[in-house]
Amino acid sequence: MNLKKTMESFDGISRYFAVAGGWVLLGLSVLIGVDVIGRKLFNFSTQGSDEIGGYVMAVVCAFGFSYALTRRSHIRLNILLPRLPNWVRVLANLIAYVILVIFAYMMVWRALAVLMETIRLNAVAPTPLETPMVIPHSLWTLGLAWFALQVTAYLLVLLGLLFKNQIIDLLKIFDAEPPAEEAAHEVEEIVEEIKGTVQKLS
Repeated sequence: MNLKKTMESFDGISRYFAVAGGWVLLGLSVLIGVDVIGRKLFNFSTQGSDEIGGYVMAVVCAFGFSYALTRRSHIRLNILLPRLPNWVRVLANLIAYVILVIFAYMMVWRALAVLMETIRLNAVAPTPLETPMVIPHSLWTLGLAWFALQVTAYLLVLLGLLFKNQIIDLLKIFDAEPPAEEAAHEVEEIVEEIKGTVQKLS
């Protein structure tokens, strides 16, 4: 139960990261818009929107992996899996999460190698902004590390339910929903979010 609560805590924090990432992307859109209008009408440029955009996309994508995990949005055979026997679905989920954990830590390993090299060289971007590369590389590595920790928590919960033979609970948490049920569930979540926002504003 404690592991399940830990997984839910990861999910909640990842949603906050996703919201923060949305606001950052909105700010980036405004910056690019100002840059485009400035170049077109006033012969003026921030000389950095494209560079900042690259950093933002890398960091948002890294943290976005975690939010995609909470929404079960990573690629899976949603049409096929619900039609298979329970033991096949359990095995498929187990293999998928083991592979995902391995892949996540491989990404962290390589990201840390890049970050250490950046720190050793005291690298600076060869651009007008001369951005210290340790800043975007640190945020990028942090996002990947968060994803690795979260998917590890997921795998531990899955193994715990499997060892307790709680197959129905396991499939309810980790298995793919049929497309129609998934769409209905997403609509319900959107409605609940809208209701919550309205209540906060009122």
